Amino acid sequence: PCPPTRSTASVTPQGCHTPAGDGGYGADVTDVWSLLQRRRRESAGAPLVTFLDAGTGERTELSAVSVENAAAKIANALRDEYDLGPGAAIGLRLPLHWQRSAWCAGVWTAGCLVAPAAVDADLVVTTAAEAAALAGSVDRLAVVSLHPFGLPTAEALPPGVDDVTLVVRQQPDAYLFDPPAGSTPAFVSASGVLDQSAVVALALELGARWGLEQSGRLLVHDTVAEEDGWLAALAVPLACRASVVLVRGDGDLEQVAEQERVTAWAR
Repeated sequence: PCPPTRSTASVTPQGCHTPAGDGGYGADVTDVWSLLQRRRRESAGAPLVTFLDAGTGERTELSAVSVENAAAKIANALRDEYDLGPGAAIGLRLPLHWQRSAWCAGVWTAGCLVAPAAVDADLVVTTAAEAAALAGSVDRLAVVSLHPFGLPTAEALPPGVDDVTLVVRQQPDAYLFDPPAGSTPAFVSASGVLDQSAVVALALELGARWGLEQSGRLLVHDTVAEEDGWLAALAVPLACRASVVLVRGDGDLEQVAEQERVTAWAR
């Protein structure tokens, strides 16, 4: 059984589900923070997450060092600034983007739940474009900028809405709290709440289904199935010791795949 969560958010269903099979890559590692640290030790500077906007040509690349740093800062902000610990539900309303990868890393490092698209969570993190529509109907709302260099948002925000980039920037580079465990609830899926070990196992299953091999490059377009897109943003490449190319917008995906040396597609 999964440990009880301390969140009162209604997005947290009862029970956890662990898919069968581990794919063989990461059976010894059952939490995302440990996977991220392993990746940093094995290939610190190599690309882990690449984001490409097929319409504008915008391209951002993050190494394991960069993602680990972002994870530590985001997790410290959740624990210290927002007083949210293991079991708290974080409603992430972020498009397929490198910020989705960074925030999944931070939420899971803090031991919190990623609740995709939720508005009834302990904290809702969204984009500036959606802030005005959600303000007043969400108890705690924060905005993440999609600027290619991670700069704070340039838009005026409604009263009481945090520009969370500024909050995160102030945090230490090292994670200061207890790390999560494999049994820590981690993801609100269609079938219930998955703990971190279930997220890792499901990531391995998806990688195997898509033909992703160790050191491979996985292409994920924003038309992918919603739940697959969340896990592919970080958990799949970490579990499979691979990297991911997140592609948003219309464009020649075959050309993108060739340029980015893609070896597998999420579809």
